[in-house]
Amino acid sequence: MAGHHAGTLADAGHHSATLLAQAAEPGAAGTAQATAPATGGGAISAEEYARRVQQLSTGANQEEQLGWLATIGRHFIGVFQKGGEVFLGFVTGIIPTLVVLMTAFYALTGMIGEERVHGLARRAGRYALTRYTVLPVLAMFFLTNPMAYTFGTFLEEKHKPAFYDSAVSFCHPILGLFPHANAGEYFVWGGVLVALLELENRGVVPAGYHINLAIYYFIVGVVVILLKGIVTERITRFLAAREGVTL
Repeated sequence: MAGHHAGTLADAGHHSATLLAQAAEPGAAGTAQATAPATGGGAISAEEYARRVQQLSTGANQEEQLGWLATIGRHFIGVFQKGGEVFLGFVTGIIPTLVVLMTAFYALTGMIGEERVHGLARRAGRYALTRYTVLPVLAMFFLTNPMAYTFGTFLEEKHKPAFYDSAVSFCHPILGLFPHANAGEYFVWGGVLVALLELENRGVVPAGYHINLAIYYFIVGVVVILLKGIVTERITRFLAAREGVTL
């Protein structure tokens, strides 16, 4: 019984090796004569066998064997490769510009003088129209996020919640023209900018379209913060009256 079992295993191993040798060349019909020209004998050489096996494990054969799994893996890593290219573009493009802009505007604030800037902020806070347009713009432009909210110290208590709502809502609309104002969140505008530049390169939109969009974004942002400031001021007044709080 043991001898018969061993003979069966040997036959199975021999049969598997024969199938693998035939799979190395699709044109082989399973006869020894099909492989004879390779060595002049009845079987292929070890070198020829190794070469054919290597061909099966590379290139298009490997792609065919893995199928959809290889496709998913290739596209998965491709997403991160594209992200790396975009990040590299930021490092060599916008980040140095951003550093120079921040340095320049901080220097400008120093030359004008903080007292003069504060005096302008006090005057801008007297009227609702300028309190929720000029004041948030000045705050974000000169002090940047998050120091911009300190301009609220020049306002009465009843106006501070509305000013904060206006200022915090202007953190992103200003990025298109003055990215130094909120450098930590530049990726918000940067993502849009990358797509626009790609469309400009393809000719889908006119050249310089991203500049026009940045201007529109800024203008719409000013309108929105004015409306939010007025509405929030009225809500603050209503809640203070309901709770019996004097601001």
